[in-house]
Amino acid sequence: MTDATLNLGWERIWREQGSRWELQEPQAEVVALVARLKAEGKRRVHDLGCGLGRHLLLLAAEGFQASGSDISPEAVSRCQRRLAESSLSATVTRSEMDAIPEEDGCLDCVIAWNVVYHATVEGILRTLRGVHGKLKPGGYFFGTFASTSHSSCDLSRREAEEGLAERLEADTYIRPHDTEGDKALVHHYTTEEELRERLLAGFEVLSLEHLSSRWLVLARKGM
Repeated sequence: MTDATLNLGWERIWREQGSRWELQEPQAEVVALVARLKAEGKRRVHDLGCGLGRHLLLLAAEGFQASGSDISPEAVSRCQRRLAESSLSATVTRSEMDAIPEEDGCLDCVIAWNVVYHATVEGILRTLRGVHGKLKPGGYFFGTFASTSHSSCDLSRREAEEGLAERLEADTYIRPHDTEGDKALVHHYTTEEELRERLLAGFEVLSLEHLSSRWLVLARKGM
């Protein structure tokens, strides 16, 4: 799947379902991370794949030097509008997830909630290399990955065998007929072993929690 195809997919999602997603509250796990970042004096935070901005608005409201990026122009536009309506300040840019529009070594943290697994393994590795480069020494990566234990992974396997889904590589699928959510876009499902030994090999993994359908990771760039 090309960046252009991924962009069109997210454009459809945000245009058709955006009003519903604008009602989403920040994840409790991100709220807890924000408290940790404040306590540690970390101030410059980027929301990768910010969507309509539920976490970026939180960061801005908490006084961080916040920025966000998303592949979808519709999402960027809506996020900017929501910031303006809330009298909050943050930079929002349209970009692919493997090209964070920040200087190398400048960020204290990158948050990527339900973002980086929308790619093949090489795409995920490219994104994480990009994140690593943008972080300061000791900076955090906080993100989620789809788990192979997710029911959607088993369903995708079965549908691929029946010709209803496309298998791009091991545990990586597209279900083009599922247009109610994001399953028509590429999903890579991962194991703990793959996360620790391959995808996060450049980071120090501080915590790795399994939340039934996904992995929640807090990792740190070496000093």
